[in-house]
Amino acid sequence: MIGPRSFFAVLTFMVLPCFVSAQETRPPVCLPAHLASVHDGFRYGLPPAVEKRGLSFAEKRIPIHRKDVRDRIVDQINYLLMDRRSRVQLWLSRADEFRGVIVPILRKHHVPPEFLFLAAIESSYDSRALSSAGAFGYWQFIKTTALKGPANNSDYDWKMQITKWKDERGDLMISTASAAKYLAYMNRAMKVRLNGKPEKEGFHDWLLSAAAYNAGPARVIERLNSFGTEDYWDVPLPDETEKYVPRLIATWLINTHRDFYGMRSLSHGTKSFDTVTKVVLKKDLTFAAAAKMLDTTPRTFWELNTQVCAEKGVFPATSGGKAISHTIHVPKGSAKKFYAQLKAHGYTAK
Repeated sequence: MIGPRSFFAVLTFMVLPCFVSAQETRPPVCLPAHLASVHDGFRYGLPPAVEKRGLSFAEKRIPIHRKDVRDRIVDQINYLLMDRRSRVQLWLSRADEFRGVIVPILRKHHVPPEFLFLAAIESSYDSRALSSAGAFGYWQFIKTTALKGPANNSDYDWKMQITKWKDERGDLMISTASAAKYLAYMNRAMKVRLNGKPEKEGFHDWLLSAAAYNAGPARVIERLNSFGTEDYWDVPLPDETEKYVPRLIATWLINTHRDFYGMRSLSHGTKSFDTVTKVVLKKDLTFAAAAKMLDTTPRTFWELNTQVCAEKGVFPATSGGKAISHTIHVPKGSAKKFYAQLKAHGYTAK
């Protein structure tokens, strides 16, 4: 049995080696990089490079010298890394996978590539994601918005097809193009009147365009006018939208500074496929039949064509008595083989 003195002797022996006398020389204790940048009680701060050079996002300088702006972004960094870390790791892995498809489409419509991460926040890059409000697909369009693009303006017409057998909100290429057009429309073409000034075309501010993607442009315009400002950071918006843009910026920061935040790269390759267009079928093409032609599985074929309802599992030859022109995605390098197989099996004219 250890007596009181013996107990304290053992305790002293255990504790004392943790202290170093002034004469001893040991390497200084180095905190993990993110802890060295902590401010105001947050566990994770901004990367040193950002602290030194400032922060730009989506063609706009972010005023991180303002404590309120800085705290909103850092708060989201901490939320993502402490409460949603595994989900963020999934986002980064899927961003690596989908980047090669999404970013070129964004660039085509002159939308900043940082908006790759808007799909992460919206759906985790899940083609079948469905919100409680009925928003669906990679970019979470609600049905009414998806079916109604601007009239007589093909450059910004984001309208998609939603029928009994398919929903283009679940097509990666089509829905990404629609999201890019919708964002570009709000930023460059939508009629906007702010604070009594003459009407202009678009916000010309990607932060406001992102906020409008979440809350709706009418609500954002109403708040800007109510508070007499045109700056995203100076207007209180609905709670979800207040967090939405800082979360988008935080996700992008975590991605671009993965080592600093201790996030691993778990890339499983990049998404790649061929797309065949204007396919007019003479008979219904089931996913089972298509998979057999392409030496793959029906599930793999469907995962390339998630615009088609899984309950159907077929590209129909007609709809409402009329022939359909299909866009079909196939494994990379198999487009020619697919065309040949369609003809050989009587699905298209020889």
